[in-house]
Amino acid sequence: MRFSHADLKEYCRRVILAHGVYEEAAETVADMLLDAELTGVSSHGVSRLAIYMERVDKGLVSKDSCPRILRESPSAVVIDAANSLGAVGAKFAMETCIRKARETGCCFAAVNNSNHFGAAAYYTRMAARENMIGFCCTNLTAKIAPYGAAEPFMGTDPISVAVPSDDCPVVLDMTPSVVALGKLILAQKLGKEIPVGWALDQEGRPTTDPAAGRAGSLIPIGGPKGSGLALIVEVLCGILTGAGTATHLHDLYKFDAPQGVGHFLGAIDVSAFMDVEAFRAGVSAMRKEIKDLRRAEGFSEVLLPGERSARSAAGKAAEGIEVPELVCAELAALGKPFGLTLRT
Repeated sequence: MRFSHADLKEYCRRVILAHGVYEEAAETVADMLLDAELTGVSSHGVSRLAIYMERVDKGLVSKDSCPRILRESPSAVVIDAANSLGAVGAKFAMETCIRKARETGCCFAAVNNSNHFGAAAYYTRMAARENMIGFCCTNLTAKIAPYGAAEPFMGTDPISVAVPSDDCPVVLDMTPSVVALGKLILAQKLGKEIPVGWALDQEGRPTTDPAAGRAGSLIPIGGPKGSGLALIVEVLCGILTGAGTATHLHDLYKFDAPQGVGHFLGAIDVSAFMDVEAFRAGVSAMRKEIKDLRRAEGFSEVLLPGERSARSAAGKAAEGIEVPELVCAELAALGKPFGLTLRT
């Protein structure tokens, strides 16, 4: 089924409100979910609304808590997300970093007591829109085995960096595993197999079954390199925030306790280092040089990080967002008890 961005966002917002979440939080989460849909990251889009609301209904996520600052200095801040929906604490942290970076040149935030926050690029692009370089990462429950180990320790800890330019921003958004866990979750929900090379089962064997991959471990990119990246995110998001490393967190899809996730975000004000217009022009010039390079066999174009997402957003804003039938049924079921109807 195909929906306009505005209609689908409004439906999600109303569903979140109907489940007792306060207005500002409902707006933030709905905006984050639809941003993921627009930019082509549907694994972190509206298909996550059902699990978010189930955790709210079970009392595992706070409906009405607001993030608060526990400790701060001119360029650093520690934030208690108060067990709010993950997007709420992460957005508050990035807004705080942007505000403080205007005064000091840069600011970084350590966030604890939080939950799954969606796609990391949503927060780094906030900084890029303010002519700042945005940084964001988060930890999750253990799903990646350290290189050489037989069982998982690190989460599929996403890392995003966004850089402003005269064209669309350069936006890196990656996970240290070959694929984000959300793609396995969505594949399992839709009854699809996953490619060989994404995950291992509990016995350490390659699998095409997303459920077996979720029960086992995901494969890190580049062996020890991906393993090392995930380990550094655990240091930033698990130890520096006080949240705890991946093995001490709780799974989004298990209902035993709040997740207790940690995030680490930052904003670097370009104007503290050089003229903003010169920087933006320099990034755009670099983009042109790269895109003018001779292409390798089989490639029609060289794409920079963030270009595919920007094109997806432009296309879906104009043509609408397609949502799988099974996800539509989930969304409709969420609104039905409150008299809300999902309409295309």
